[in-house]
Amino acid sequence: MSLFIVILLACRISYGQSEKETHQIVTEILAITDKYNKTWETVNMLKVAEFHSDNSFRYYRNMELSVGNNEEFRKIYPQILKGTKSFKLQIANPVVQVLSPDAALIGFTAVAELITHDNKVLDIGTGAYTYVWKKIDGQWKVVHIHESAK
Repeated sequence: MSLFIVILLACRISYGQSEKETHQIVTEILAITDKYNKTWETVNMLKVAEFHSDNSFRYYRNMELSVGNNEEFRKIYPQILKGTKSFKLQIANPVVQVLSPDAALIGFTAVAELITHDNKVLDIGTGAYTYVWKKIDGQWKVVHIHESAK
């Protein structure tokens, strides 16, 4: 047990961020996640894709790989959401975990609502979401999404 504590402390020390720096990262992740989710509302999937890493991106929906990279996302998701006017997430209980100065994840629950072009509102239901963010060239990018129906 004491070896585990020493290893855990070594990992924490190796990252070297202070509580203030950790708080700053949490604030950044909350803000970028909000901006990302609001971009989904526009249903402009090319704009949504700008938040993703081009080098490494995976999106899992309900335990299955939906797309394996950002290029696939750009091709497939405009088709998936064709006929959609808006896609909104009402988020609750966000939790951010800072893994290092350039890696963090956020988990939350959300109610998804889809509005079609003929103004039908479809309650898609409650789900659990996890986004893994990585700072690449000074910008936070999503490298992994996991979405599960609740």
